[in-house]
Amino acid sequence: MSVVAHLPRRALSLTEEEAESPPAMELTGRRRMSAEEKALATTLFEEFHADPRHEEFVLGCLNCGECTTGCPAARFYDFSPREMLQIAATGDPTTLWDAMQEKIWACCQCYTCNMRCRFGNDIAGIISVMRELSVTHGLEATRKTLAPFGRSLTLLMTVGTQVSSDMIQPDFFRDWGPFATGSDKVWHVSPEIMRRAIPVDVLQTTRSAWLVSVQTSLELFRIYEETGVLDMLRGLDPDLTEMLVDIVEERREEFAEARERFAQELAGQRGTVATFTG
Repeated sequence: MSVVAHLPRRALSLTEEEAESPPAMELTGRRRMSAEEKALATTLFEEFHADPRHEEFVLGCLNCGECTTGCPAARFYDFSPREMLQIAATGDPTTLWDAMQEKIWACCQCYTCNMRCRFGNDIAGIISVMRELSVTHGLEATRKTLAPFGRSLTLLMTVGTQVSSDMIQPDFFRDWGPFATGSDKVWHVSPEIMRRAIPVDVLQTTRSAWLVSVQTSLELFRIYEETGVLDMLRGLDPDLTEMLVDIVEERREEFAEARERFAQELAGQRGTVATFTG
């Protein structure tokens, strides 16, 4: 008798509970997509490929891996620029949906992948398109990922910056310490010298990065309003959006009062205007 006949038999079909959450998905940390998520994934896929930048940014892939080799994020996260490019070029709604959950936010936007790509792809650019879509549609994973960055986003949208050169200190950049394994060893340059590479003139004016005029803040906010950025943010974080609106409204009032004071001072300086008759 065959040995196979003595092996335990198992039904080929899954039970209802297993069908809802297959064992293989449990092992990989994934879950089955709901009907709503499938519909949204299809919408994202269609909008992604309809974006004019898709045809411009995605040219093809030689599978050389140069983009991932030079990627800083690939050293620390489950992230690969090559994977993102291949999903953009040949992926389906499901693979695009999976990439837009967390992986797209691991990108540093340093554009190293673009410089290394022998085919001329704009990999960082296509990842930005994925990010825009995830924010526009208010994906739950995007909400959770961006939630801790409310303070940075507030600074960025009100003063136009969130980092100044005086922040580059050992306590902030521990990976530049004596056990760093990055470019400091490759270039045979100590971390102390790398920290001193900041131009002196920038260090002398570092505090000016936080002293932004009211006009600049209002101009920034107007750009956000007219380009639709504010609407995108409102769909993602309504509370943060309302807080930003309140901040800008206060600055608008401040600017109107300052302009009125200036007009009064100017009128006082003019005095009586002399007239001449011939």
